[in-house]
Amino acid sequence: MAAEQTGGRPLLAVRGLTKVFPGQVALDRVDLTLSAGRIRALVGQNGSGKSTLIKILAGYHRPTNCDQALLHTDAGEVPIELGDPRTPDVAGMRFVHQDLALVDTLSAVENIAIGSGFLTRGVRIDWRREEERARADVADLGFASFSVTTPVGRLAPSQRTIVALARAMRGWRDGASLLVLDEPTASLPHDDVEQLFQGIRRLRERGVAILYVSHHLDEVFEIADEVTVLRDGRVVATEPVDALTHERLIELMIGHKLETRCATAGNADTTPLLSAVGLAGGRVSSASVTVTAGEIVGIAGITGSGREHLIPLIVGQMPAARGAVSINGERVLTLSPRSVLAAGGAFVSADRNRLGSLRGMSVVANTTICDVKRNSLRHRLLHRKERREVDGWISRLGTKTTGGAAPMATLSGGNQQKVLFARVLRLAPKVILLDDPTSGIDVGAKHEIYSLIDQAATGGAAVLVASTDTDELVRISHRVLVMRRGRIAAVLEGADITSGNIERAQTASAGSSQTASAASSRSRES
Repeated sequence: MAAEQTGGRPLLAVRGLTKVFPGQVALDRVDLTLSAGRIRALVGQNGSGKSTLIKILAGYHRPTNCDQALLHTDAGEVPIELGDPRTPDVAGMRFVHQDLALVDTLSAVENIAIGSGFLTRGVRIDWRREEERARADVADLGFASFSVTTPVGRLAPSQRTIVALARAMRGWRDGASLLVLDEPTASLPHDDVEQLFQGIRRLRERGVAILYVSHHLDEVFEIADEVTVLRDGRVVATEPVDALTHERLIELMIGHKLETRCATAGNADTTPLLSAVGLAGGRVSSASVTVTAGEIVGIAGITGSGREHLIPLIVGQMPAARGAVSINGERVLTLSPRSVLAAGGAFVSADRNRLGSLRGMSVVANTTICDVKRNSLRHRLLHRKERREVDGWISRLGTKTTGGAAPMATLSGGNQQKVLFARVLRLAPKVILLDDPTSGIDVGAKHEIYSLIDQAATGGAAVLVASTDTDELVRISHRVLVMRRGRIAAVLEGADITSGNIERAQTASAGSSQTASAASSRSRES
């Protein structure tokens, strides 16, 4: 293991941190030193121990053992007790967790004020001033304004992320010295990521120590000063970012070199399996999409373009004002998740925790929930048969879990996503709809998911994928539809599918001309 390499004044030093869960060593004698005015990236595959480390720093988990935990202050070194919920406040730590930890029924105003307290007028909360303060918090981050009085459960994923960031940012102004960001860009498009990075760099200049957890390695090279790599609960390297290459970092994370591929050639079958015509609702003003058998079509667009609402409209997760959807040639008369499943479609939601999984239920239940009849007889569930089927999917997808009986919440994000893919693939659907399918997933698991998508298309399924990750769309798509202002504004095919072309098309002015590829493909959208 490389020695800790940090610059600036040491702020937090942890030595010999170990956490053991029943049947699993999550962290094995981890050393970590964070310094003022430095950005430390923390990377590793899902299940490597990143989330456990963050939860210990936040006081959610108590370590099984810790040789030393010191906070360096102007007055000298102060021992702190990791795992104590009071420690983060004492140590000046602020967190933006991967699941954001928002209360969906409360507004952005209320969620932001939960941590710092409310402004009052006498004995009553001064809601007018609180709303003004919440709008100022969002504006300080440089993001577009949105309704701060709407329950956050109704906001887009990127807007929910902004609320969580604004809540933590209010803490910075109260003298916080360490900021922990766990996958903060998971639902942010490229432009919003750049705005976030500007804010992070300003904090670094003020002397804040930042621990930045991300599966997006391009972000690590862009924002971090040094990087710590976890694998199987151990620190395998801590290196300056300048001393690493992209390929070397991946090799450290997964323990071997990764073979990459581009999208496979599309199926010659031109049978339309998915047809959405004139869909409108949410941010989508009018969109028509056709996906043929064996084809993978990507949907790109910045937040607010309609990209984030297109698949929820198709699968009936949000109401459509108008439009029609057909699957395998049959009109879906009432758009709802149940109707889409019955018609031969299956989908994975962008919000895995809120809409995709039953976190308190087992891996078995989460895998089979959409079709339990195949493992039943005379209205009785055959549990042994069900477990055998799920064990087969766990083996096939390489899901890391203690077994089918394990609660979904105990799995890492990437392994939870594999369970959701098992749920979809066991249905053998004609149409697969994926909304940000690799959000919060490490690079190794991403490529495993890409292989599953390839295999589904090769098997004749029509696949529609909405994603904020342009590199992902380049890797898997045969066509990419780019949305702007609620409409499909450009279509990219073949050699035109590049990250640069996608990003340019996402941000082009309304009057700019489309590419020749877009023009030649218009007939395939409608």
